[in-house]
Amino acid sequence: MWCPVCKTEYQKGITICAECGSVLVEGTEDDFLITGLCELKDEETAAKLLEYLKFSGITNAKEKEEDGVYIITVPQSQAKQAEKLMRGFMIAQQDEQEKEALGAGNDSCGEKGSNETPEGILNNSSKTYTKKADEYKDTRTSGITFVIFGLIGIAYLVLCKLEILPLTYNDIVLVLLLCMFAFFIANGVASVIKSGKIKGQISEEEALTKEIKLWLDENITGEIVGSWRDTNVPDEENELIVISKIGEMLSDYYKQLDTSYLEMIADEYFNEKISGSF
Repeated sequence: MWCPVCKTEYQKGITICAECGSVLVEGTEDDFLITGLCELKDEETAAKLLEYLKFSGITNAKEKEEDGVYIITVPQSQAKQAEKLMRGFMIAQQDEQEKEALGAGNDSCGEKGSNETPEGILNNSSKTYTKKADEYKDTRTSGITFVIFGLIGIAYLVLCKLEILPLTYNDIVLVLLLCMFAFFIANGVASVIKSGKIKGQISEEEALTKEIKLWLDENITGEIVGSWRDTNVPDEENELIVISKIGEMLSDYYKQLDTSYLEMIADEYFNEKISGSF
């Protein structure tokens, strides 16, 4: 939790800044350091990009207009992900314009295609997937931290009550603090229990990931990758195109699996097996 006024970080569970009384917001210092993502001259494109970034998880993306130029800003902590999303957005916009140009004569209704919605700008969700191993580690660490913090807090109150520490609280404040620390412990125990369930899913996910990558080995060749590349764009854009194509293949074959999970595998597979050829 973070105070937007004092720029002070607090433990999760605390909602009010002890220094200024402001309501805390969730995040860290990096979430409140803003960086410019891009500058666009077209207002409609800027609005679409902003909407897409927010849909894809960059919730604090903002737009401001200066001298006819529309500037998109994002939290510094999400700049790398936002840049990747922006490039994919621009590629998708270009593809959509080409499709519209080719299909203009056949579109008797004159309606906009579904791909113009944020969900359809790219063929995938572009939401970040967290591996079970990482989720287990984060959940367990958070739970243990909560339990330790709660136990330390209760021990502190006991020492104050026994007058071992030279601090006193009235009964109402003491009870409120006790309830707060007990809540931390209960929340921590629940997180540790949840992490145990997640741990049991790690081996299943790793086995499935290995199986999917073997399927990619059998179905992706150098010739296929070469056919996806566009000689008119930089290598970094070709990387996004190839990753997107791999993701499409996986989504078509593994329709029952989470799209963000398949995107993660596509990105990993590209970095492990294909990136060296770029």
